[in-house]
Amino acid sequence: MKQLFFFIVFVLLWVNISFANTFIERTIWWYKANIIEYSTDSPLYDIHIGIHPADWWTLRSIMNTVNGISGVNGVFECPKDYSACGWKNYTINERYVQGEKKATYKSTGDRVVFGWNDQIEPFLFQTDLINANNEDEIFEWFANHPLILMNGESQLHKYYEKGLINNKMKARATKNFICSDQDWLHIYFWLVYNISIDAMPEALKDLGCWNAINLDAGLSTSFVYNNKYIIWPQREILDWVFVSPKNVDIISLNATSKKFISWLLKSLSNKTSKQKITKLQNISDILEEYIIQVYAKNTTDIIEYSDIISDTLIYENFLEDEAAQDFLKTPDFIDASNNYFVEWDSIYKREITGRNETTVWTRIEFTSNKTIKNVALVNSIREYLKAIIPVYQKIQELESLERLDDRLDIEVSL
Repeated sequence: MKQLFFFIVFVLLWVNISFANTFIERTIWWYKANIIEYSTDSPLYDIHIGIHPADWWTLRSIMNTVNGISGVNGVFECPKDYSACGWKNYTINERYVQGEKKATYKSTGDRVVFGWNDQIEPFLFQTDLINANNEDEIFEWFANHPLILMNGESQLHKYYEKGLINNKMKARATKNFICSDQDWLHIYFWLVYNISIDAMPEALKDLGCWNAINLDAGLSTSFVYNNKYIIWPQREILDWVFVSPKNVDIISLNATSKKFISWLLKSLSNKTSKQKITKLQNISDILEEYIIQVYAKNTTDIIEYSDIISDTLIYENFLEDEAAQDFLKTPDFIDASNNYFVEWDSIYKREITGRNETTVWTRIEFTSNKTIKNVALVNSIREYLKAIIPVYQKIQELESLERLDDRLDIEVSL
């Protein structure tokens, strides 16, 4: 067990420049937001759209098959937990995966496609309306409504005119989105908390979005970052946006973590449930401490500075003060750049007397393949431990119950 601890503690720690798969936590217009930033020229990461062929998996299960390390759920679905959907997951929305179009209708209708060509150059498409001749360039995209921003301008009024903004959209709730900046150099996606659809355009513009569409939210909201769930899904999903490292085999890492967990449980087979829980919790604590350290090493606080303005009294009761009246005629007072002003019967000068520093958001970015690999492996192991430890705790409860009542005959194994 000591060797295991040493392996876990000393496997790591390198980093430092910026590329993609960047996690941003910030406040936009008083609304908390969690966002992934992807740089379209990233040397370390790819971005993809994915569709599950059976239409029924969780985000984590899907990503285990596509080498994804981070991802979110995609566009509108009719979920099988709605009777109106015939107890089946499906969507009518367009999806394009590696150049293959999957669609119910020939026209996108009121839906707008957000995506990119095979050079990961983003653009919008809507049949006969937006980039009408560019559909053949689509490599990976999907469509949804409403289109929130186009060329930096809100497009919601078009959907209101057609009665396509319902009360659920207008209510304050978690809203998901995908967007690009004005130069199409970055793609941002995920969510803003407790916000109405009407507030989304200005909030996303503050983030730097230029073109943006709405993504599915509600019970479909699901988010994995660096191989760890941030938001657990409450239903199966149909499609997703995911980021994958170009030079790290996440699928093999996940298989390695599974083998490690199997070996670990086998090594603990002769221990009592209490001993197993203690050992597993110790390992989990070590891994968590490592993750805290590596995240801290790669987290940058973004500071916003603002001036502290003070008004200094120069003359009081200037109407009764000849010197004050003479001062009103001097070039110093007349020159607006000197910031003198009269208020009631006094003369003041407005000055900058200090600066405020406010942390407005934070960025987490891993830019070394070694760190990407280590974090993905550790987070995969942590996810297994997070699920296994409660099971052993339940087994311990059952064992305690059996000791209290010798009539019970309980056999449980993991």
